[in-house]
Amino acid sequence: MKKKILVACGTAIATATIVTEKLKDILARNKIDAEIIKCRVPEVPYYIRMLGKVDLILTTSFVPDVKNIPILNAVPLISGLGREELEREIVKALREEN
Repeated sequence: MKKKILVACGTAIATATIVTEKLKDILARNKIDAEIIKCRVPEVPYYIRMLGKVDLILTTSFVPDVKNIPILNAVPLISGLGREELEREIVKALREEN
């Protein structure tokens, strides 16, 4: 089943685009089928309502706690520090049934 991932940052332009490109590579290497939606942090509740189900939120900013959706800090995908651990967390979150 196709997973739905929100990539949220301040403007949904620069950092969200970098995170999205790196995420696509992670998903391809792990054979995970997913739809990626870039958005600004304030738009997260809107997209959760619109999409019905979101499997993971990756963010470079603070996102208020959202019930029953894993939220991971995406900064390691940009900085490289902690990238392998984050990749494992992403794969684990998407392979678990939410």
